[in-house]
Amino acid sequence: MSGRTQVFHDIISAILKGEANSVLKSINLGLQIGMSANEILEEAMIPATIQTLDKYQGEDFYISDVINASHAIEAGLFALKPYIKKDPNKRKKIVIGTVKGDIHEIGKRLVALSLGYAGFEVVDLGVNVSPVEFVRSVEQERPKILAMSALLTTTMGEMARVIEALEKHHLRNSVRVLVGGGPVTREFAESIGADAYGSSAREAISIAQSLVIQGSKRERDCPC
Repeated sequence: MSGRTQVFHDIISAILKGEANSVLKSINLGLQIGMSANEILEEAMIPATIQTLDKYQGEDFYISDVINASHAIEAGLFALKPYIKKDPNKRKKIVIGTVKGDIHEIGKRLVALSLGYAGFEVVDLGVNVSPVEFVRSVEQERPKILAMSALLTTTMGEMARVIEALEKHHLRNSVRVLVGGGPVTREFAESIGADAYGSSAREAISIAQSLVIQGSKRERDCPC
């Protein structure tokens, strides 16, 4: 097993075991041997987070295991942040949050970090975000994209309420809406009037980039 492969394996294993210190140790080792933060994110952090989300779906798990795994992922993401390259001339703003009634953080945080690494300026509203808070942030931040996450079937409907609130405040045409999360589907996204659906952090990046391009073209073509 090569040095890089070993680092990836160790990070994934440590996250699944909920060992934050081991995650940090392996990330530091990877950076020391010349690995990029993006490489570590793509080949270790994202796969480990996906495995974690899959592992802790349903009812057959201990809450303490979820918390430990979450802390391990958080530690890894925080360690990678200083190595994210920023280009203020090309950055487009995205507001992201988990909808009201839902406190799931891991997947949303991974998407936020991935988007930041891809060159977007990310405003993370956190979890349990109400329609009023989403609308207020769109008014204040003027983002190109509003991204919403839901990990519970019981909270998916909040996405529709946010879109309705944007329409009520005459903001819907000013922002592209991207939705995602475990129970969310492309069909659901279309049914509530969202502009796009992302099934993973990696897909969210390419979709966000596409939405920005579409938005820029729409602005150029607008006769107003």
